[in-house]
Amino acid sequence: TSWEQCQVTAAKGGNNAYYVDARSTADIVNTFLFVNKTSVPLILNNLEVEFCSAPFSNSLTVLTESMNNVDYIRSFRPRQCSTIPSTPAISFSPGAPMTKIYSLAEQKGVTVVGPSIRTATDSAASFLKDTTSVLAPTLGSAIDNILEIEVVTPNGKIQIVNPCLEPDLWFALRGGGVNNSGLVTRITVKAHPRTPVTVFTALITPSQSNTRRILSALSQSAIDLAKVGWGGYVSAYGILLVNPKLGKNVEKAMDSLSSLTSLLQSADLKGQVLEEKWSSFESFGSWLQSDEYKAVEAFIPPLQTGHAISSRLITDTLFDDTYGKDDLVKAVATPIQEVDSWLISLNLPYGYRQQEGELGTSFTPAFYQSPWMVYFFGALKPGMTKEERLVKYSAVAKADNFLRYLTPGSGVYSEQADLSEPNHEGTSSHFAANGTDAHE
Repeated sequence: TSWEQCQVTAAKGGNNAYYVDARSTADIVNTFLFVNKTSVPLILNNLEVEFCSAPFSNSLTVLTESMNNVDYIRSFRPRQCSTIPSTPAISFSPGAPMTKIYSLAEQKGVTVVGPSIRTATDSAASFLKDTTSVLAPTLGSAIDNILEIEVVTPNGKIQIVNPCLEPDLWFALRGGGVNNSGLVTRITVKAHPRTPVTVFTALITPSQSNTRRILSALSQSAIDLAKVGWGGYVSAYGILLVNPKLGKNVEKAMDSLSSLTSLLQSADLKGQVLEEKWSSFESFGSWLQSDEYKAVEAFIPPLQTGHAISSRLITDTLFDDTYGKDDLVKAVATPIQEVDSWLISLNLPYGYRQQEGELGTSFTPAFYQSPWMVYFFGALKPGMTKEERLVKYSAVAKADNFLRYLTPGSGVYSEQADLSEPNHEGTSSHFAANGTDAHE
């Protein structure tokens, strides 16, 4: 079976004729009790995963699309956490789309840190895995903003998980994937005050020479840009940068990007910059709902279906090395021929300081030590032969090899990692990095 085609064409529940359309946590509990009694194989599905291959046809699938409630809580404190201050919060079930969560946050005048580009309509369960955000350099990643999780474990027990209850499970769930420890039935996240943002976009004629010049300029100031609050994306087709730390102060924002904008306006890039624009918005939510947001999506390669993907976290030590920065620029600007596109994400919690008493997450420590994450993509088209698809997977793996060489001891984002990652157990998980199976 062609997995990429499967992702595109699978119907609800895939080939599986037996499924539970869960409407409540009680439905999940009863499903676990049933499969424990009957030994029927169980598949957990939070909207995004579809099932196409025959081995799943006699199993039972749990669908959570109908569990889509979203609530605003004016004052929330995690249960049995008397030392943690109360805070406004948004609480949601796993089937709630991100658009619904962001819409309620905007209506209530608050900001939720969650997935941004190309993930605004994904399942809310993406908070536990697709945790990068343009707000992350300032407010931390999505998992850093989770206050409490409700999960039904495989024994059919409802567990309330937070820093004070089930600390091992709290550590594992935040970064360990959506349903690896049970089925998550509710997530409650911090609601920040409404956050104004300044946005810079530039559309560029794609070429290796343009890429080299732009990445050279950005690599020189990568650490400073993260510290001043810039998140966003860079691709061969353009630049999208978003800053919540500077709010609507466009003058300060322009000053912080002066070396980049000077390059874009220089003779070296004359005629190569198709559009350059500064904007400010009253809130992160109003930007997400704007026509400008929809327009800039066009130059961001898809991070989910239809591509072979590899990724690498680029730790800050490389940006302190002049030769290392030059090698990084070369690796991205001149990947091997079969790589179709690349993307740099600045949406990492670099410099984010965890609050006193926080237990940390199960992401690799490199996730918090990296200003950049680099992706390579190979397009997988319907009708491709097995050999043609393998060429694409091999290409992105080879492109990533040089980044592995440049960043020893770094890591990957497991949801969008090279399928042939040689150190897959040691680069995406805090467990492996610390040689432990649980938080100590």
